[in-house]
Amino acid sequence: MKRFLWGLCLSVLFVGCVDDSDYTNQKTLFKYVNKWVYDNMDQLYYWNTTLPASRSTSENPSDYFKTLKNKDDRFSAIFDSYEEISNELNGINSAEIGFYFQLYYESPNNDNVVGVVLYTKKGTPAEKMGIIRGDLFRKINGMQITSSNYSTLINSLFDNTASVNITFSTHENETYTDKAAVTVIKAVNYKEDPVFMDTVYTVQNKKIGYLVYNFFTNDAGDKSMKYDLELNNVIGQFKQQNISELIIDLRYNRGGAMTSAVHLASMLVPNLTTNKVFAYTEFNKNYTDYFNSSAYKSKYSDNPFVTFFSTNINVTASYPIQNVGNNLQRIFFLTGHNTASASEMVINGLKPFLPCVLIGDTTVGKNVGSTLVYDKDNTSNQWAFMPIILKYFNKDHQSDFTQGFIPDYLVSDDYKHPMGDTGEGLLNKAIRQISGLSASPSKSAPVNHVLLKSSFDFKPIHAGLVVKTQWIDSYLNHNNK
Repeated sequence: MKRFLWGLCLSVLFVGCVDDSDYTNQKTLFKYVNKWVYDNMDQLYYWNTTLPASRSTSENPSDYFKTLKNKDDRFSAIFDSYEEISNELNGINSAEIGFYFQLYYESPNNDNVVGVVLYTKKGTPAEKMGIIRGDLFRKINGMQITSSNYSTLINSLFDNTASVNITFSTHENETYTDKAAVTVIKAVNYKEDPVFMDTVYTVQNKKIGYLVYNFFTNDAGDKSMKYDLELNNVIGQFKQQNISELIIDLRYNRGGAMTSAVHLASMLVPNLTTNKVFAYTEFNKNYTDYFNSSAYKSKYSDNPFVTFFSTNINVTASYPIQNVGNNLQRIFFLTGHNTASASEMVINGLKPFLPCVLIGDTTVGKNVGSTLVYDKDNTSNQWAFMPIILKYFNKDHQSDFTQGFIPDYLVSDDYKHPMGDTGEGLLNKAIRQISGLSASPSKSAPVNHVLLKSSFDFKPIHAGLVVKTQWIDSYLNHNNK
């Protein structure tokens, strides 16, 4: 039986109706784009029956798109550059500052804002400069970050300028002391590897695998499946070292390709087989009717409503999944308020098969999936959008986490220790649970920070589940006949 490989984002090429209009005129272009958006939403959108009546409008497509979204839809999004958003889904950034961060209010007594580095990206100028997790910064291009200007200043970290001046600070006895400003060069066309860190610890004769996985993508857009194969090799090494406990760190993982989610879950589930159900999917009536039709069944034997665990990663050759599930009696997931979508799908999909212990903070709560829609026939239309097209459930038809998964142990992120340091708060809590050193299962109190924003909030995609399947395209082709 052929399996469906779902991703956090579904790539779709949808045809627009090109005419002889002058698209150099913004109003004419926007009018075309808005009709194109509505027509596609009418076909694809999970909540398409709640769409308002179609209307001719030349307003900005971003504003128009908001009028189409269902009240329960937190995640559908529109973008003014298909190329930019496509690259981001594959972890490619044209001008990469080199680190992720959180923003906090400096004090309840003023409007100043301070940033703290979460992790530095490998191979970037920022890493070579020695910027590390826990570093604090208060000024950008010489200006103090405040609650009123932070959006403008932070955007300069993500724009296409070649560099930016950042003032880092130390904090001691409730006082911040600024260092000399430094110029951080941005990495050009940077390709981020989502497999950030892996290691094995030996604690009280137990071997514990630890993996930091920061987003779900198969590869950098070259169809090599490079990152999925790298992930597979890591799990294979864990298996060779005979680990008996596993910690998967998803605290900064906002999601990504559903195919990668299936592959990771397949590496972890006990007793892996091709007929073991990973997820069930629910679509709107358009999709449902087509997938149940004779027109579909005459072409495909696959069942779009069921996704099975995978035993292979298929590229030009087929690579067996390296499965460690039979070594485990449970899995520890480190989570945070940025953990979303494909990350939650993996957790939800594994819950029926073995205990999943969550440590950290409550997750986002995204139990729906999107598709990336762009206009392949009208080059004047560079817009793209990602509508929600499906809701997913695990083997037991559970999908009740729209408020996020609440951790078994609430532990605040610990920026004072490097990732992978056994003294780091979330990792330390997991190791103590494994070793039996923890005296009580009571939840620990969070650190008293007032969170403002994170670097993820300045990205076009905040959380995603991308799906790429031939049968989605077959529906579109069938509908456009």
